[in-house]
Amino acid sequence: MPRIFQLFLLSTLAFLLSACAGSPHPQLVTPSEGPAGTPRYLELYREKQIATLHFPAGVYTLNAVDKIGYYYRAPAKIGERFGSGSIGLNGGIFVSKRDPNKLRGYVWRAGAITHIGNLSHVKHRLYDQDIPAESPYWTLI
Repeated sequence: MPRIFQLFLLSTLAFLLSACAGSPHPQLVTPSEGPAGTPRYLELYREKQIATLHFPAGVYTLNAVDKIGYYYRAPAKIGERFGSGSIGLNGGIFVSKRDPNKLRGYVWRAGAITHIGNLSHVKHRLYDQDIPAESPYWTLI
């Protein structure tokens, strides 16, 4: 088989495999209009650091969906430390449709989503209901 044909097949295969990684621009949704049966909230019980990125503890809200999963927006900016300072990035936690126990961090960089690290082992919970203001939980605080 000619070398040029082999290179063409390899590059086509690489393109097809990378195209299956999800859309670069997931469709934005509000928690109330998200797909049926999808939890609207994800609570991360403690902050998690992945390399130079800091994912805050708190309640993450369903923000977007694509063909491979759900994107939960962080309650605050994702902190990225560098040198002697830090910056805040938009991002949150990605939950796979195929395996809801698979959590990954994500941030927006240069107009695209970058998936980062593995948050599957961080204590968290997915839930669908708001905590009512008159809940006994709030009276304890």
